[in-house]
Amino acid sequence: MHRSEDTEKTLNLLKQILSDIGVTEVRDLTACDRVKIPVYSAITPDNRPGAPREHTGKGVTPADAETAAIMNAVESYCAEYRGERLITGSYENFGPARAVDPRELILPQEPENNQLLYWSPVWDILNEEEVLIPANAIYHPYDPPGMANQLFKSSTTGLAAGNNMEEAILHAMYQIIEKDAISIAESKRMLGRRLVIDTEGTAKDLLNKFKENGIEIHLWLLDGKTSVPVVAAAADDTETKDPAMLVTGTGAHLSPEIAVIRALTGIAKSRASLIADKNENAAKNLMIQKAGYERLKRINKMWFKENEDTIKISDIPDSSTDSIDGDIKRVTEEVERHADRICACDLTKTSIPVVKLVIPGFEVTHMDPTRIKK
Repeated sequence: MHRSEDTEKTLNLLKQILSDIGVTEVRDLTACDRVKIPVYSAITPDNRPGAPREHTGKGVTPADAETAAIMNAVESYCAEYRGERLITGSYENFGPARAVDPRELILPQEPENNQLLYWSPVWDILNEEEVLIPANAIYHPYDPPGMANQLFKSSTTGLAAGNNMEEAILHAMYQIIEKDAISIAESKRMLGRRLVIDTEGTAKDLLNKFKENGIEIHLWLLDGKTSVPVVAAAADDTETKDPAMLVTGTGAHLSPEIAVIRALTGIAKSRASLIADKNENAAKNLMIQKAGYERLKRINKMWFKENEDTIKISDIPDSSTDSIDGDIKRVTEEVERHADRICACDLTKTSIPVVKLVIPGFEVTHMDPTRIKK
């Protein structure tokens, strides 16, 4: 299950708020790539420094991709600090009963005693209570005003929009689980088991699209903290041998089929975005081309190596339910074995609900290599 409402209905609602969130253009990038899996982007040229100006979405259908792109723009708009209530103080002022220890967020360096921070009130889903969390973990881009300190580089991990708050929370949970699993895999230099698609369906159809276009896909089932399936995919364009097209995608979902779909459409998104913006990223592309196809494959060999340890998708249990609430319950049961809190901050600023979710202790090195869990 992706969205609780019909995609076309959601898309119509999103189109009504484009000007409110600063979107000036929505582009169809699908034709940029010969694979032609739907990819769209929403442009917000006037975002503040540090915020993305292009928001890319992917999907199985054009409506899915356009919806995802605009949803990403909504998330980005809502993640910017716009005068919400903040509380000033140190962790020592509040203590563990009232606040999340900043150390649990996996910091690049040890915080100072009585370090002055801005804090945001959030709802702890597990313990059903309001607690405080460093605002650094909520807003993006985060630029603390006054004398307060910044603990780490802010990110969009755990930021999600939905047709309702429950849907947004579920998407955010999947995102955090996904980033945690890929962070663990990269730090161990071990991706897990090769995934074989032995069932008919959308995942196999997408896989065939890549194959028909000379693109080899390497699928992996990652060994994450939870038993929620997290799939990573790596693409090798054997036709062009373009080093810039050695891209990856990841996806998490209680349904292994949907996890695969998310990983594969993630590759399509990366490919189309890179091709469409080749001129804007000329310097970076030149560096990649100089490194060369064979060298980059060697550097990233764990993604492309053969592995006798395989698993069929038909052997992975599908624990998804027929409702958002049911899926949240199952994912929460998985997460609470590894976390003391699940912190949710309502960032909604339009008719589309947006949440920033933080699960202290879940790993983040995939986005920020300086935040290594000790």
